[in-house]
Amino acid sequence: MSKVPKKPAKSRSQELAELLARTAHAQRGEHIRVLAVGPLVYITDFFVLVTTKSARQTRAMADALNAAAKEHGFHKGRVEGQYQSPWLLADFGMVVVHVLTDEARGFYALDQLWADAEEIDLEFGAADGSGS
Repeated sequence: MSKVPKKPAKSRSQELAELLARTAHAQRGEHIRVLAVGPLVYITDFFVLVTTKSARQTRAMADALNAAAKEHGFHKGRVEGQYQSPWLLADFGMVVVHVLTDEARGFYALDQLWADAEEIDLEFGAADGSGS
């Protein structure tokens, strides 16, 4: 009988990144990407990029991310940005979430800036609360 190789265990930082991405999806975030930036920068392991439809949704998203992190035993993130800002940054240490309106995401071009980062493939489905 041959043994099936085990998948390497996910790091705690990847678990947090995936939790935050799924939370963003459940909050109707769009164009969600999880990027493994650890090999490229020393300040964090992952970036999560999320698009929202308005500055108001951006702020609500940051609040939901903090609530989910706390509920799952992680520290709350420090949120940077003004209340009505089109771009908020939620810094969880090992994961940084960029929540941007569509216009801001296009303007700041973070997807192109971090194009060399490995993307973590996530499937969003019914278990994530949206069915899409």
